[in-house]
Amino acid sequence: MEISHLIYVVIVLAILLFIGAFAVLAKRIALLQRQNDRQQESLSELQEHLLANQQELQEVRVGSIGMGDKIKALVATVRQTASQQEQLASQDPQSRLYQQAAKLVASGYSVEDLMHECDMPKAEAELIYNLHKR
Repeated sequence: MEISHLIYVVIVLAILLFIGAFAVLAKRIALLQRQNDRQQESLSELQEHLLANQQELQEVRVGSIGMGDKIKALVATVRQTASQQEQLASQDPQSRLYQQAAKLVASGYSVEDLMHECDMPKAEAELIYNLHKR
């Protein structure tokens, strides 16, 4: 009977070892489940931040496109205004005379040369000369 008693002892020990291993594994599974839950929460928070950042980036893109369109419109307006100013200046004979006199001064003409070329009085030629000399 000693052998059967020994078999019972071995079986009981095996069952106790199995229960102990099962308890250790259950604790490990519980720990891993808690870690998984925390990581899922972190992932959810990161996804929310990513979505918020994507929305902000989209707003910046839309704003940049809008600003680009406004800048293009302003550049076109400036060009049109400059063209209109040139047209107006070329339509006014007196203005053309002053522009020609300014160009002559820039190219080195004297007050006497201005008086002769532009047919203007000395005071006016001196004024233009003093305004535009380098």
